[in-house]
Amino acid sequence: MLLMSFFYSKLIGMNLFMLCMHRFYIIIVFVLFVGSPVCFSQSAENKVDVDKLFSVLDFKSAYYPEEAKMDLDSLLKHTSEVQFDAYAGYVDYMKAQFLFLDMDLDSSLVYLEKAISIFTIAENKNWLCKSQFLLGQIAETTGLYEQAKINYYESIALNNNDNDYLGLAYVGLARCKQILEETFSEELALGVRILKSSDRKEVSLYGDFMNQLFDLKNPTVPAKLSKIAQEYFDLGLYERSAGVYKVIGSSYYARMEIDSAHVYCDKAIELCEQKSVGDFILPALYQFKGVLYFQQELYNVAEVYLARSVELYKSHNQNNRLLYTYNYLHQINKAKKNFSKAYDDLKEYQDLLNETTSYEKIRMAKVLEINNKVDVMKSQLVQLKIEKKASEFMLYLVLVVTIVILTGVSVFFYLYQKNKRKKMEELNKEFQNMLIGIGEKQLLEHRLNQKVPREVIVGSNSKSSAPADLLGENDNVDDFDTCYTETISLFTTSFPQLTRTEVRYAVMICLRLPIEVIAKVQNVQPASIRKAKQRIRAKLNIEDNLEEYLQEFREKKIADLAG
Repeated sequence: MLLMSFFYSKLIGMNLFMLCMHRFYIIIVFVLFVGSPVCFSQSAENKVDVDKLFSVLDFKSAYYPEEAKMDLDSLLKHTSEVQFDAYAGYVDYMKAQFLFLDMDLDSSLVYLEKAISIFTIAENKNWLCKSQFLLGQIAETTGLYEQAKINYYESIALNNNDNDYLGLAYVGLARCKQILEETFSEELALGVRILKSSDRKEVSLYGDFMNQLFDLKNPTVPAKLSKIAQEYFDLGLYERSAGVYKVIGSSYYARMEIDSAHVYCDKAIELCEQKSVGDFILPALYQFKGVLYFQQELYNVAEVYLARSVELYKSHNQNNRLLYTYNYLHQINKAKKNFSKAYDDLKEYQDLLNETTSYEKIRMAKVLEINNKVDVMKSQLVQLKIEKKASEFMLYLVLVVTIVILTGVSVFFYLYQKNKRKKMEELNKEFQNMLIGIGEKQLLEHRLNQKVPREVIVGSNSKSSAPADLLGENDNVDDFDTCYTETISLFTTSFPQLTRTEVRYAVMICLRLPIEVIAKVQNVQPASIRKAKQRIRAKLNIEDNLEEYLQEFREKKIADLAG
């Protein structure tokens, strides 16, 4: 019994080990194939939230820049280090946007380069689209129209259902093509149509404005632009409203209707000064006013407005826009025959032209550098994607092979243990039979030593003295009685309340023979054996397991005899 207990405990331990291993494999598979998508999903949701947050700031920066600056400052004050890392690219982009609006183009390029690097690595096409558009605006403002076209095309290619930026990029292309004297009508029509379909009033209004801007020779345009200027005013976009008035004045100036041009230029100046807006448009308005007076040959008044324009341009770091002003100042002083001052103006013009040309070359080199860097990063990302896919494939391949191997090992151990258990059961049966045989020998030796006639032992509960007569005439019964004579005699003596047949049943039960086998030996139905077991348990007054009781009783008797 101890031997069997040892083997059964080992078998149970092995089964528990295999069960734990299978659970471990399930956990691994769950983490790799289920956990990863869940993490990815959460990460994607966070990215969408950040995109929405900064998209609102981006929109405000174009139409309500002061409000956008305050919102960004407030956001950064309440941002943790972890959040700041997630915001890095967006913050760099917003800073680049604000610097561009302040006409600090070189500083804007520095932050834009950082933003593009982050967005390229993150494969954030939405914000790469916006970054390329801003890069195009910087190039266009610098006078790099061919480069600006490239950036606008890139923005269009990266666009992912952001119609506002798609329309703006097409309009930007039209502007560059117009200056380069290329056909632009298709891009303009497409851009205007997209912008005018926007749900945002500010964007659709800009689409209307650009549509009129490209058609200034049409005599109906000033009236349409006046309506647009009023709508901008109603929205609180005073600087844009002033800009539209300036365009109206320029349209009249193109037709040499100087008085009408004065009226709208004055409207624009008055609006900027009353609403304290237009830091960057006001110098241009004073310059335009000076040009109008120059055309009217009112040189002294023109010189006052142009001088004011120079002062404002310099205070707002817009030196690159002074070329036009110095050119007119030079012509005014020539007309006034003030050649010394005219020479100074010409020198200022030439120095500024050289400086501006130098800055434009540097800026152009920077823009080209950023674009080249983006191309290099894209090619590197493609290579990294290929390597990543190869690594993932190898990882999954190793995982599959490992699972197959472990499954094979598990099946092998299962079959091995099953076969081992079967052999143990056979060995246990042989062992039990051996123990029965030893017990029979001990009982026989004890009886012979006591020299007690078998008839007395067997016949205590019967009229016959022979075991064969006691237990019947069936051949199977005779063979059984012959093998287990001593145990039958022991049970007959110890349990006189049992009949001859019940004694035989008790011995068979003690040997743990299945009910079906007992029924076959006795040539009866299994139901009869079950009833017999109940009768034996009742006669012996046993509540516990009958088999264990009879085995323990027999082993105790044998041990007592041996002692």
